[in-house]
Amino acid sequence: MYVTVNLSSREAGEIKCFLEKFYEKELDIDDGVEQWIYVYKKPLDAIEMISTVIDNSDKHKISVCVQVDKNDVHLVTYENYNDIIKALLYLYYKENGEI
Repeated sequence: MYVTVNLSSREAGEIKCFLEKFYEKELDIDDGVEQWIYVYKKPLDAIEMISTVIDNSDKHKISVCVQVDKNDVHLVTYENYNDIIKALLYLYYKENGEI
């Protein structure tokens, strides 16, 4: 299972600023980047990124979408992110035979 996380923002430099704080290092990304996509092979790593974006939504104007394998793309909001996190955890544990 893999999880694709898509960050998008219309604010110049917003994604770069967020990612540099998240990874705690300077990144070679253009300031004008409006979209960043990463495919996580470990859903728990995707959960960390998703949670950080939502938890810091008051500081950064960034939208986040997720896609599991080749299924539907879902916009993550403050209202639904707990359900999305629970679903990712369920899929992770199910895939690893722990459910």
